[in-house]
Amino acid sequence: MTRRSEPEWTPPPTPGRRGPGRSYDPFYAFERLARDDGKAYKPPEPKAERELLALLGSNAALVVMSCLLVVVVATLLVLLVVRL
Repeated sequence: MTRRSEPEWTPPPTPGRRGPGRSYDPFYAFERLARDDGKAYKPPEPKAERELLALLGSNAALVVMSCLLVVVVATLLVLLVVRL
């Protein structure tokens, strides 16, 4: 009975090499050190966008949008009735 030969030992990837083709990335080690928890960098949300979302989520905005919806629906109903 013949023994199978064991696969050749391959060294672990060196820092700076990644991807399917193992192309060299000189900033790989720097990027890895820059991330504290190992997660990908996520840019912060713009301040104006957060303020707008907070404003749209308020009760006053909900009341205004509801009134606007009622006005639009009423206008459409009036136009349908007058046209017939």
